Amino acid sequence: MSEFLARFDGVATNTVFCIWAGGNAMSNQRISALWSIVNNLQCPVAFLNHVSMRHWELPSQPFHPAFELLSQTHKADYLRCYLMHHFGGGYTDLKPSAIGWWPLFERLRASQAMALGYSEVGPGGVAPVPGPKGDELRANYASLIGLCAFIFRRNSPLTTAWYEATVGLLDQKLATLRRHPARHPQDQLAARFEDGSISEYPLRWTELLGDIFHPLVYQYREQILHDVIAPQFHSYR
Repeated sequence: MSEFLARFDGVATNTVFCIWAGGNAMSNQRISALWSIVNNLQCPVAFLNHVSMRHWELPSQPFHPAFELLSQTHKADYLRCYLMHHFGGGYTDLKPSAIGWWPLFERLRASQAMALGYSEVGPGGVAPVPGPKGDELRANYASLIGLCAFIFRRNSPLTTAWYEATVGLLDQKLATLRRHPARHPQDQLAARFEDGSISEYPLRWTELLGDIFHPLVYQYREQILHDVIAPQFHSYR
């Protein structure tokens, strides 16, 4: 298995990953979304759940020690980075999709680009990066690609920077995560629980994905293709 993983190239094989990181049951809407992905993308789909995700863990690059302490949402954020860097290929959220991805893989392979995605939908879709950098990102949202569906070449300068920043952030947060692991699938810093307590889980909602992803996508924007790849953004929960 380790030899297979070491050779695996998601772009060469048209493979699309999707993730359900928790042990809780998927809703009927999520199951329907998964079926739409399997039926419509016209590509092999690798569905990772809380068991099968470990089949994609490289012995030479194990998941970060913080992984099991993360919320379900942040586990999925980490995994899409891990998969895109080490294996490449496509990723889609568990949202309904009616688009065939085969031509999108062909377009990326025929280019020198590092990635392909859909143009970010508007300033509100951009991660809330503070300060002048965030203002610049929101003003240039059309130069960015969105977080919900994309294709990446493996081991590119972009995925390397993305993975290193993700690992660096988790290194910084590890001690606090050990004291305050996630208590809810969508846990985030300062969230209020039903019992009235306030979460001390140390990660903000967008801190592990969008806050890293969007600045890097903007940095490498000249080497990213834009195409019609977005899933449906409603009626998926």
